[in-house]
Amino acid sequence: MNKKWTSAVAVILPGILAVPAYAAETDSQLTSQSTLSEQDITELKQKLIQLNQQIKLQQQTINQMAQQVLKQEALNRQSSPENVASSTQQTTQPTTQQPVERPQVQSTQQAAIASDTTKRKKAPDRARSTDDVLQEAHNVFSRKFTVEPSFTYSYYSRKDLILRGFLALDAIFLGNLNLDRIRTNTTRLDLTTRYTLNENWQFELGLPYLYRWTQYDSVGEGNSSQRYETAKISGGQIGDVSGAVYYRINTESVDWPDWVWNFRVRAPTGKNPFGIPLETSATGNLTYPTEMATGSGVWGVSTGFSLAKTFDPAIVFFNLNYGASFKESFDDLSGSSGLSPGEIDLGNYLDYSVGLAFAVSERMSLSMSFNQRFYSKTKQRPEGGEWEKIPRTDTNTASLGIGATLALSPNLSMVTSIGAGLTEDSPDYQISLRFPYRF
Repeated sequence: MNKKWTSAVAVILPGILAVPAYAAETDSQLTSQSTLSEQDITELKQKLIQLNQQIKLQQQTINQMAQQVLKQEALNRQSSPENVASSTQQTTQPTTQQPVERPQVQSTQQAAIASDTTKRKKAPDRARSTDDVLQEAHNVFSRKFTVEPSFTYSYYSRKDLILRGFLALDAIFLGNLNLDRIRTNTTRLDLTTRYTLNENWQFELGLPYLYRWTQYDSVGEGNSSQRYETAKISGGQIGDVSGAVYYRINTESVDWPDWVWNFRVRAPTGKNPFGIPLETSATGNLTYPTEMATGSGVWGVSTGFSLAKTFDPAIVFFNLNYGASFKESFDDLSGSSGLSPGEIDLGNYLDYSVGLAFAVSERMSLSMSFNQRFYSKTKQRPEGGEWEKIPRTDTNTASLGIGATLALSPNLSMVTSIGAGLTEDSPDYQISLRFPYRF
């Protein structure tokens, strides 16, 4: 027993023993003397005052002992097993060393309180299903190595009204009116691998394969408004391979979001759209390419950052990226008969996305997001000529998507999403299915 508890018992015990003895003495005096003098009454009053003071002192000591017990119990709950063992060793040492070890006990208490404060400031743990969603929109650095095969299908349609002629008297159109329609079905297979070096660095490599099936329709075959000229083109090939590096600037806490910077490089490994021969129908009403392009044909880089904040059970994320393409020379830019060498600049783009993911359970989560990308105009420069902008190449794509994630096993998950295009430059709809497997 330490010195503090010994002193408390020394104060309480004599008072407890004195109360019965004093009561017996007073009772015997009252029994032996039927009447008391004023001096006896004064002495009784003094003894009552002394007894009252002793009782108050005992009550204060009991309260202090109770508070000390409650503090000790709270400290034992907050302390780690190592701190509890250290505290036990300090309690079993001789009482002569207590004055020296009291600062150690106080420092142990401060360490336990600091540890508890750190735990309270730590961001809430995410469910595994929300981590799978966050990996696509943001980044997860808790997985050493991940392989993710994915399948994406998109459908795109566009109608163009083409006028070939002139206005007579500013009211009558003389010439041909053609309504052209393009319908494209794109299937994309991706194999993405991610390697996490440490809690701040992650590397990614993506290998895509694209298959496109496109149908071109044009009204006006035989000068009839009811007949269509149709051409169908299909083909598949590897797309543009890309590599990325991610760096975590800030780890999520109660007050700050998770902040990740990214840098991506795209290589022109797919078939470029320049120099593909064009074919014209017999009536001259429809012109279409004879092959399908699967890449951009030029090198590209992009950089940006992403933010993610947990509001248990939901996660809010935001991405902002800027991309640029390098200028490249080609032997043929037009695809018409003969060669038209020149230089091409696909332009730059700026995109952003914002979304929300929330866990339904440990194995399932739902998500929704909005994405938008702005492209600048493409420019070309024929050999020996000046740079000129190509009309209708400054596009604006936007889509609204919803998705669900299901953990199939401890290492395999299924991430599904469906998106609806909101502008004429966007695919009408897109369906995606991904299977990230983590090692």
